[in-house]
Order: sequence, then structure tokens, then C-alpha cells
Amino acid sequence: MNAVSSNRQVALVTGASTGLGFAIAQRFAAAGFDVVIVGRDRERTESAASQIAGDARTVAMVCDVIDRQQVDRLIDDVQQQFGRLDVLVNNVGLSDRGLIQALDADRLNDLFNANVFSALNCSQAALPLLAQSGGQIVNIGSLAAKVAPRYLGGYAAAKHALAAITQQLRLESRVLGVNVILISPGPIRRDDAGYRYKDRVGEDLPESANRPAGGARVKGLDPIYVADRILKACRKRSTDVLLPGYLRPIIAIGHLLPTLGDRILLWFTRSKD
Repeated sequence: MNAVSSNRQVALVTGASTGLGFAIAQRFAAAGFDVVIVGRDRERTESAASQIAGDARTVAMVCDVIDRQQVDRLIDDVQQQFGRLDVLVNNVGLSDRGLIQALDADRLNDLFNANVFSALNCSQAALPLLAQSGGQIVNIGSLAAKVAPRYLGGYAAAKHALAAITQQLRLESRVLGVNVILISPGPIRRDDAGYRYKDRVGEDLPESANRPAGGARVKGLDPIYVADRILKACRKRSTDVLLPGYLRPIIAIGHLLPTLGDRILLWFTRSKD
């Protein structure tokens, strides 16, 4: 298919068939972007694309972003159909529950595949196209990219790695005119919050570990609000966005004074049961 000539900017959002990814795709479409919605399940991805109303052109593309060959074909398809790419949102991720002393290499590999290698594959493949537009890469991290609370298994390790890759890529991509943003939100509101990890919360963990953020005392964020902040970050070409923002000085204190930081994290994840 030949590229469609358009002055519209193009945003590609991975993991966009449901949840936060879908909210991000909706927000960019409402702001006048053409949007590529990426997911692994064709039916769900096409259904999500059909639900986005407005004048924006919305295209569903099926891809397992952990597979680099599939990602290369995805970016080729974007170039052929749109002729440009302005924003890449790496939203695919996988959370976890458990103790580090019980974490095995296979589980950690799964977490790195979903949270790190998916973003790395898409960023590397899309970088030449983004360089042409002076575009941006948005990596969806987590509060666990800034601190490592208890009970989150290998999730914090994976998100810390994503944060490191994001910063390094941002520094390296400046010469290309590409901006790279890390978005670190707290728990996102979802229908299955509070019981989605029941199969991973066993006798070694308190029931509170099944709650969002491992039971941390942080209010769940509306995905629409997070999507809006992501769009604003792109407009400002920000570099690092923490949600909720009031936690940034608390996290900074913890980094400066690690012993105090540990006490703060223990308080934030103290069971209310």
C-alpha cells in the first residue's frame, strides 16, 4: 500500500487494545494524530481501533513486539501506509508479585521481555523514521522504575532497566533530534485491581500484596488522566514525568538518605489488614 499524503502527525501505541494503551490512543486521536494501535490479538486490536471516533485515521496492526522481526515488519508497514512516524509509545508491560528470594531466572526473563526488550525492539526499529520527523519515544515505566518496594517480584528490576535505557537513549538520540520520555505512573485504575495477582500471592506474602502497587498507599490513577499527561509531555518535549507528582520529593529524599528511604517504603506498603 502506498503512503497516504497527510499533514497529520502519526502516533504508534503498543499494547493499545485495552487499558492505558487504549486511553493513550484515544487521546492522541482526539488531538488530531493519526494512530496506529498495536496488539497481539487481531480481533481485540481491530475492535479497539473501530471504537476510536473522530477525524483521525486509526489503523490496527498485529505484532508481538518481543519478536524483533515482527517489529521490523510493523515499522515498515507504518512507513508504507503513512510515510512518517512522530510519536512511539512503548506501553507493553508485565507486572509481578513475589519475593526476590523466590525469584527465578525464567520469570525475570519474562518480565524483561515484556517491559524492556519490547521497548528496545520498537525504539531501535522506529528510530530512523522518528529522526526524519524529529519525533519522540515515550516509554511507560512505573513508580517501580524509581524505587523498589517489597512484594513486586522482578517487576522493579525490569522497570529500573527500562529507566536506564530511556535515559541513555535520550542522551544518544539528541543528535538525531529525537526526544525520549520516561513516564512513571503509580497504579492505574482497572476492573481487576485487588485480585489479578491471587495466583502469585501465596502463603509467603500478605494479602495486601495483591492490591495495586503491592499494597502501597497510593491512589489509583485514572487512565484518561495519565493519557492526557503523556500528550502534554510530548507537546512540551519533557524528559521525565512522575505521577502523582507529589511523590517526586519523597523519592528524592529516599535516594539521598537510603535508610530513611527504606523506612518510607516500608510505611507505604504497610498492611492495613
